[in-house]
Amino acid sequence: MAVASRIPESERAVAPEPGAPPTSDGRGWWAAVLVSGLAGVAFTGIQIVEKITISGQPSTVLSCDINSVVSCTSVLTAWQSSVLGPPNSLVGAVMFALLASGGLAGVLGSRASRSYLLTLWGLAVFFLGFASWFMYQTAFRIGALCIWCTGIVTAVVVISAALTRLNHRQSTLGDGRAGRGVALMVHSKGDLIVWAGWWVVLAALVWAGLSG
Repeated sequence: MAVASRIPESERAVAPEPGAPPTSDGRGWWAAVLVSGLAGVAFTGIQIVEKITISGQPSTVLSCDINSVVSCTSVLTAWQSSVLGPPNSLVGAVMFALLASGGLAGVLGSRASRSYLLTLWGLAVFFLGFASWFMYQTAFRIGALCIWCTGIVTAVVVISAALTRLNHRQSTLGDGRAGRGVALMVHSKGDLIVWAGWWVVLAALVWAGLSG
């Protein structure tokens, strides 16, 4: 007791407990979510303008219509670009706005609840799954590539990676098998390899589909 009393209170307060989650607020990862979300809003915003342009003037040549392979018009006029009813770009703009708002809150120091973090993570992973399906359709069904789509996919990959780290920091998956699995991946940096690998695989699929 005598020894403990001589330890400054400030030092005892910051001493980490064994097995405790990281104490960093993760603002760097929140900044990644914010920047990528804003980039996604910009990319989808451009697509919305282009969609309106070619809807009103079908003969218009868009600035991203470089050739028969890199052609935004071919992609935006395909049925896959409105598979959910409204244009995919409009749905994507809403989702990116939601993700960016979460990133802004995190950068400003707001502490997100576990349920909110899991919701953002689930939204990002679903978004990435949908974007991956669309890129497959682009390469093997539409036969053309919209350059803005590559930016969108990259932004979603970065957001998914950042939210994986943020969910780990707050232990949203608990101590069960899923939580331990994510923790193991994060500590070994395997999660970053998975997300980077996802992007590389998509890039390879697109290249294979468009060059075949």
